[in-house]
Amino acid sequence: MNKRTETTHSRKPDFLVIGAARSGTTWLYHRLKMHNNIFVPPVKELHFFDIQYVLPVYHWVRVRRYILHIRKFYEYFRNKDKVSDEPKLWLLGWGLRYFLYPKTLAWYSNLFLDKRNRISGELTPAYALLSATELATLKGLNPDLKVVFQMRDPIERAWSQTVMHLKLHRRQGDYNLYKDEIRRVIFRKEILERSNYLATINLWESVFCEQNICYLFYDEIRDNPSSLLARLFDFLQAGHSESALNESVSTKVGSRDTGGRAIPADIERELAIHFLPMVKELESRFDETYPGIWRNRMQAIIDG
Repeated sequence: MNKRTETTHSRKPDFLVIGAARSGTTWLYHRLKMHNNIFVPPVKELHFFDIQYVLPVYHWVRVRRYILHIRKFYEYFRNKDKVSDEPKLWLLGWGLRYFLYPKTLAWYSNLFLDKRNRISGELTPAYALLSATELATLKGLNPDLKVVFQMRDPIERAWSQTVMHLKLHRRQGDYNLYKDEIRRVIFRKEILERSNYLATINLWESVFCEQNICYLFYDEIRDNPSSLLARLFDFLQAGHSESALNESVSTKVGSRDTGGRAIPADIERELAIHFLPMVKELESRFDETYPGIWRNRMQAIIDG
């Protein structure tokens, strides 16, 4: 199959949720999976454009991801509660294609062609860091792609990712005891870039039209999850879903987060100084109150 045929194969997926990491995308994945008119793959975070399409098959990052996905697919396949109405035989065929077929653009598009041709998409927060070249490839796959970008207070997001990376939630005692480790990780370029929402927004809007991008906030999962989902489903043109808006909608997914303990105060202040200019720009851009809440909090941290 030539390149042109690959990039225009089926104009799938219909949507992507790109992040940011540790901002509630697992919660979104479970809710999207409950919607009768939406199909998301049995494994979250396909990492096609940043891992599978660009790294050789023997690369340790790719191998590690495959092992994780085999386990996740097995859990999905065996647990009927996590499956909408996909026949087991069809799911088995999906798994065989996913794990065994060559990782081309056509292969990727075909992952979203389910039995009922529903609205389909995937959730890979790391796509927020894709390059302009990679976004051009993505646009060639589906020029009308809808993009969902969910944000969280950048300090809280960076702290949550650091806790997960260092597995601090499993350790006893004051997190100040591990301050050197925390500082080494939390100020990594990748951690800071994943909280640089303005750079992500500017790049994605330079490739996709603003009307095709939906901005959500982690805070709304806590404050008004039903409103967030209604807005998301309207954006995706998926219609109302009683199953996705059931009584468990306020249940937090991935609750281990930070182990209930706060970031060391001096590191928090450094991050506040770093992120405050960006958050001020976000506040002027969005009508939502959350960037304003983040700004007030950061200013209070800086002022002491």
